[in-house]
Amino acid sequence: MNKRSFIAELADRQLKGPDGPVPRAFLADSRLVRPGDGFVAFRGENTDGHEFISSAVANGASLIICEDDSRIPEGVASIRVENTYETLPLMAKKRLAMQPQTEVIAITGSVGKTTTREFLVRCLSPSFRVHSAGHSYNTLIGCAMTVLSLPVDAEVLVLEMGTNHPGEIREMVSFFPPTLSVVTEVAPAHLEGFGSIEGVLDAKMEITDSERIKAFFFNGDNPLLRKSAASRSGMLSYSVGFGKSDFQVQGLEFHVEENCPRLSFDFKYPGGGSFVQAQTFGAHSAYALGFALGVCFYLGASREKAIAAIENAQSLEGRGRILTLPPGITLIDDSYNANPSSLSASLSAASSISAGRRFAVIGEMLELGKSGVDFHEKILPMLSPFDKVWLVGNMWKEVSKNVSLSENLVLWNDVPKLGVFLSGELRKGDVLLVKGSHGNRLDRIVSFLAGGNLR
Repeated sequence: MNKRSFIAELADRQLKGPDGPVPRAFLADSRLVRPGDGFVAFRGENTDGHEFISSAVANGASLIICEDDSRIPEGVASIRVENTYETLPLMAKKRLAMQPQTEVIAITGSVGKTTTREFLVRCLSPSFRVHSAGHSYNTLIGCAMTVLSLPVDAEVLVLEMGTNHPGEIREMVSFFPPTLSVVTEVAPAHLEGFGSIEGVLDAKMEITDSERIKAFFFNGDNPLLRKSAASRSGMLSYSVGFGKSDFQVQGLEFHVEENCPRLSFDFKYPGGGSFVQAQTFGAHSAYALGFALGVCFYLGASREKAIAAIENAQSLEGRGRILTLPPGITLIDDSYNANPSSLSASLSAASSISAGRRFAVIGEMLELGKSGVDFHEKILPMLSPFDKVWLVGNMWKEVSKNVSLSENLVLWNDVPKLGVFLSGELRKGDVLLVKGSHGNRLDRIVSFLAGGNLR
């Protein structure tokens, strides 16, 4: 089970090239490959992964899974299959079935999936041997690549499951049935695919359809989730939230001290309570910490070690990470994605920070369907605490046709030019929040201001 030839057997194929250890990770992006990793070549609509096999090998790939092995150099192991998209999940399903003793935790939600996953791994690791994706691999293929590198001694597997249409999570669950599921939140997101918030709820709750599920954790402050959880039978349900919940956040305090975020709260759980502190951005990050600790406590992990493990936990890149730019500028990098729930939370947290001047670059919230303009209009009152806000994207132009924008709001479409402008505008004591849907690529501004290149 720990050899490349074993991976080939999962596909009913012969290994070509030298045998050796199973890669520690499987990747579809050759730029991310490190020595010893596996590379999977997929044929997409716009790109063909086979074109990047040489790049993956140059970066140290030890195993290639592909449909055409004619480009693989001598001495590099490979597995040739008919269709990588179809074969990889089947291989991973077989692999996971060989390790029934491993606890499988699946996480989904409109916000906070990746942050919850990362915090959970951090909390579990002092007590268990944990395996998880190193990237936001939250699709069927992403989960399959994570499972294929599952160590034989792993006690816990943590998967992230995302979706933008009905049935997607159900398919993932059928391949990789979790023993414990988490729904962090149900909020307006990907409404183009779901049609309504009820559609989002139904899609997220597919994560509880596993035949192996024993427990389900959910956001106790969400009435829709509470009602749905109450209707499910055959599994234990645990709520996490600020209101009355099984795992409750109380007395929360958040502030930024010398450009370092400080979050603390009392965490009440069945049979006790503990004081929790972390270096994460915004009150909303307490949910991710609460889910991580709640699941840890349920699994019997050391409470003391779990709480200690998150004392230095920080928000992830693109998800509330705080950077200090010379000569003393606070940059809040929340550029990875945005929906009404996450944007509201970030604006609230940023507006609470003491600053000489408070700025924001706000992109669009994409995939909200017919109600997209309405959701953007509802955000406008939350922009008033900022000295100036640059609004990026066509959706904000549509908003400006319906309402008069206040003087502190500026429409702007050219992201690279905005980065250059801000580099000359910001000064010591300023706070800048950058947030928008990934399609706006506001991460380019963050990278440029932090000393990188505009691309």
